[in-house]
Amino acid sequence: MADIFIQSLNKHYPIVDDKGEKSLEVLRDISINIKDGEFVTFFGRNACGKSTLLRILAGLETPDDGAILRIGGKSPSDIRIGYVFQNYSESLFPWRTALENIAFPLQLAGLGKEESSKQTRDFLKELKIEIPESSYPYKLSGGQQQMISILRAFNYKPDIFFLDEPFSSLDYQARMDMRDLFLKLWRASKNTVVFISHEIDEAIYLCDKMIMLTERPASIANILTNNLPRPRSPKCLTDPGFLELRKNALETFAGEVRR
Repeated sequence: MADIFIQSLNKHYPIVDDKGEKSLEVLRDISINIKDGEFVTFFGRNACGKSTLLRILAGLETPDDGAILRIGGKSPSDIRIGYVFQNYSESLFPWRTALENIAFPLQLAGLGKEESSKQTRDFLKELKIEIPESSYPYKLSGGQQQMISILRAFNYKPDIFFLDEPFSSLDYQARMDMRDLFLKLWRASKNTVVFISHEIDEAIYLCDKMIMLTERPASIANILTNNLPRPRSPKCLTDPGFLELRKNALETFAGEVRR
């Protein structure tokens, strides 16, 4: 299990100006419960603190106050995480082929090159996904590079996935393709997902629960539950239930959300 309990999280950064050192408050009193297997999106304006919150949850930064508790027999330090970055081109190893990039977590776990490649091919075959195995990242499109990055994260078999606006630099069609690919992989794995987005339709389309943050210092503005049936397709963007969720989200961020 990978339930996450966040209690009264606060984060400040020291800043220095002409008058000396000050403190920049980024997160204020964040308390959230994320259930095992739940797909949660964080939505808020740019620079409101979304990425800081994600890095803290992933263990890449520490909060000033508050606690992050994960249950199910594992402490936070024992949780296996998969992290997909916004800048996919810099997260791949340029000297490794597409297959070798996806197989890397297995090699990191101690498998030899031949066995890790075999298991990776079996993993892709099971999912009915074809990739340009022998191509290096620089020969791949942005969508293909991000697909390799996502597949690598799933091949690691983590307890929790953290994604920091992973589709924001893709064109519209590639973005939709990657959303649907990720949902396909997630349905097969049933892992907990924490996903950052500043695109409101994307945040609603993907989630079970959407946590909306205020401007910095970020606190929780609203939490919306999405009960639209899965699997979802782009047709649900015109579903009355989807439009009602969008209306509620826009009302929460009245005057702040770009339409």
